[in-house]
Amino acid sequence: MIKVIRVDHRLLHGQVVFSWTKFANIERVIVIDTATANDDFKKMSLKLAKPEDIKLNVFSVDAAIEKIDRIKALDDNIMLLFENVTELSKFIDAYGPVEEINYGLIPSKDGAKRFSNAIYLLPEEVELTKKMCDQGIKISMQQVPSSNKELLNNLI
Repeated sequence: MIKVIRVDHRLLHGQVVFSWTKFANIERVIVIDTATANDDFKKMSLKLAKPEDIKLNVFSVDAAIEKIDRIKALDDNIMLLFENVTELSKFIDAYGPVEEINYGLIPSKDGAKRFSNAIYLLPEEVELTKKMCDQGIKISMQQVPSSNKELLNNLI
Protein backbone atom coordinates (compact mmCIF):
# COMPACT_ATOMS: atom_id res chain seq x y z
CA MET A 1 0.00 0.00 0.00
CA ILE A 2 1.35 3.41 -0.96
CA LYS A 3 1.58 5.52 2.19
CA VAL A 4 3.66 8.49 0.99
CA ILE A 5 4.33 10.00 -2.42
CA ARG A 6 7.05 12.65 -2.26
CA VAL A 7 8.96 14.88 -4.65
CA ASP A 8 12.39 15.74 -3.30
CA HIS A 9 15.30 16.44 -5.61
CA ARG A 10 17.65 14.91 -3.00
CA LEU A 11 15.76 11.60 -3.19
CA LEU A 12 16.76 9.33 -0.29
CA HIS A 13 18.42 11.45 2.40
CA GLY A 14 18.24 12.11 6.14
CA GLN A 15 14.73 13.61 6.28
CA VAL A 16 13.30 10.75 4.26
CA VAL A 17 15.25 8.01 5.98
CA PHE A 18 14.75 9.16 9.55
CA SER A 19 11.49 11.11 9.54
CA TRP A 20 9.16 9.99 6.79
CA THR A 21 9.93 6.27 6.85
CA LYS A 22 9.38 6.09 10.61
CA PHE A 23 6.31 8.36 10.56
CA ALA A 24 4.53 6.24 7.94
CA ASN A 25 6.01 2.88 8.98
CA ILE A 26 7.56 2.53 5.51
CA GLU A 27 8.88 -0.92 4.58
CA ARG A 28 9.80 -0.20 0.95
CA VAL A 29 11.01 2.92 -0.84
CA ILE A 30 10.55 3.03 -4.59
CA VAL A 31 12.64 5.75 -6.24
CA ILE A 32 11.19 6.69 -9.61
CA ASP A 33 13.74 8.76 -11.48
CA THR A 34 15.05 7.97 -14.93
CA ALA A 35 18.45 9.65 -14.47
CA THR A 36 19.09 7.76 -11.23
CA ALA A 37 17.87 4.45 -12.66
CA ASN A 38 20.47 4.82 -15.41
CA ASP A 39 23.34 5.76 -13.08
CA ASP A 40 24.98 2.84 -11.26
CA PHE A 41 26.85 5.15 -8.86
CA LYS A 42 23.66 6.94 -7.79
CA LYS A 43 21.87 3.61 -7.31
CA MET A 44 24.75 2.30 -5.17
CA SER A 45 24.67 5.50 -3.09
CA LEU A 46 20.95 5.10 -2.47
CA LYS A 47 21.43 1.49 -1.36
CA LEU A 48 24.07 2.64 1.12
CA ALA A 49 21.81 5.44 2.43
CA LYS A 50 18.78 3.29 3.18
CA PRO A 51 18.18 1.60 6.54
CA GLU A 52 18.85 -2.14 6.58
CA ASP A 53 15.22 -3.02 7.27
CA ILE A 54 13.82 -1.05 4.30
CA LYS A 55 13.59 -2.51 0.81
CA LEU A 56 14.62 -0.27 -2.07
CA ASN A 57 13.72 -0.27 -5.74
CA VAL A 58 14.97 2.24 -8.30
CA PHE A 59 13.10 2.51 -11.60
CA SER A 60 12.94 4.84 -14.56
CA VAL A 61 9.51 6.40 -14.90
CA ASP A 62 8.74 4.16 -17.89
CA ALA A 63 9.78 1.00 -16.03
CA ALA A 64 7.68 2.06 -13.03
CA ILE A 65 4.67 2.59 -15.28
CA GLU A 66 5.15 -0.93 -16.69
CA LYS A 67 5.18 -2.24 -13.10
CA ILE A 68 2.11 -0.36 -11.81
CA ASP A 69 0.05 -3.53 -11.32
CA ARG A 70 2.91 -5.14 -9.37
CA ILE A 71 3.37 -1.99 -7.27
CA LYS A 72 -0.35 -1.90 -6.48
CA ALA A 73 -0.22 -5.58 -5.45
CA LEU A 74 2.63 -5.17 -2.93
CA ASP A 75 1.72 -5.72 0.73
CA ASP A 76 4.50 -3.45 2.01
CA ASN A 77 3.95 0.09 3.27
CA ILE A 78 5.46 1.99 0.36
CA MET A 79 6.94 5.41 -0.20
CA LEU A 80 7.22 6.57 -3.81
CA LEU A 81 10.02 9.08 -4.19
CA PHE A 82 10.42 11.31 -7.27
CA GLU A 83 13.19 13.75 -8.15
CA ASN A 84 10.95 16.02 -10.23
CA VAL A 85 7.36 17.02 -10.94
CA THR A 86 7.53 16.03 -14.63
CA GLU A 87 8.17 12.34 -13.93
CA LEU A 88 5.73 12.39 -11.01
CA SER A 89 2.99 13.72 -13.28
CA LYS A 90 3.73 11.16 -15.98
CA PHE A 91 3.53 8.35 -13.42
CA ILE A 92 0.30 9.68 -11.85
CA ASP A 93 -1.29 9.94 -15.32
CA ALA A 94 -0.69 6.20 -15.74
CA TYR A 95 -1.35 5.19 -12.11
CA GLY A 96 -4.55 7.13 -11.60
CA PRO A 97 -5.57 9.62 -8.95
CA VAL A 98 -4.11 9.38 -5.48
CA GLU A 99 -5.18 11.17 -2.31
CA GLU A 100 -2.09 13.25 -1.54
CA ILE A 101 1.38 14.09 -2.82
CA ASN A 102 4.06 15.73 -0.70
CA TYR A 103 6.37 18.31 -2.23
CA GLY A 104 9.47 18.23 -0.05
CA LEU A 105 12.29 20.12 -1.76
CA ILE A 106 12.19 21.47 -5.29
CA PRO A 107 15.09 23.93 -5.56
CA SER A 108 15.13 27.37 -7.12
CA LYS A 109 16.09 27.66 -10.77
CA ASP A 110 15.91 30.41 -13.39
CA GLY A 111 12.28 31.23 -14.19
CA ALA A 112 10.84 29.38 -11.19
CA LYS A 113 8.16 30.85 -8.92
CA ARG A 114 8.60 30.54 -5.15
CA PHE A 115 5.76 28.81 -3.28
CA SER A 116 7.61 28.20 0.01
CA ASN A 117 11.15 28.24 1.36
CA ALA A 118 11.70 24.86 -0.27
CA ILE A 119 9.36 24.78 -3.28
CA TYR A 120 10.14 26.61 -6.53
CA LEU A 121 8.24 25.63 -9.67
CA LEU A 122 8.87 26.43 -13.31
CA PRO A 123 5.78 27.40 -15.35
CA GLU A 124 5.50 23.88 -16.82
CA GLU A 125 5.72 22.38 -13.30
CA VAL A 126 2.96 24.76 -12.15
CA GLU A 127 0.76 23.52 -15.02
CA LEU A 128 1.45 19.85 -14.19
CA THR A 129 0.71 20.55 -10.53
CA LYS A 130 -2.55 22.33 -11.42
CA LYS A 131 -3.55 19.31 -13.49
CA MET A 132 -3.02 17.01 -10.49
CA CYS A 133 -4.93 19.44 -8.24
CA ASP A 134 -7.79 19.40 -10.76
CA GLN A 135 -7.90 15.60 -10.35
CA GLY A 136 -8.68 16.15 -6.66
CA ILE A 137 -5.17 15.35 -5.42
CA LYS A 138 -4.01 17.28 -2.36
CA ILE A 139 -0.51 18.66 -2.93
CA SER A 140 1.09 19.38 0.42
CA MET A 141 4.34 21.19 1.14
CA GLN A 142 6.04 19.74 4.20
CA GLN A 143 9.70 19.11 4.95
CA VAL A 144 9.24 16.63 7.80
CA PRO A 145 6.13 15.08 9.37
CA SER A 146 6.48 17.24 12.51
CA SER A 147 6.53 20.52 10.53
CA ASN A 148 3.51 22.51 9.44
CA LYS A 149 1.72 21.14 6.37
CA GLU A 150 0.60 23.72 3.83
CA LEU A 151 -1.56 22.89 0.83
CA LEU A 152 -0.12 24.03 -2.47
CA ASN A 153 -3.62 23.64 -3.98
CA ASN A 154 -4.58 26.92 -2.28
CA LEU A 155 -1.63 28.80 -3.78
CA ILE A 156 -1.39 27.53 -7.33
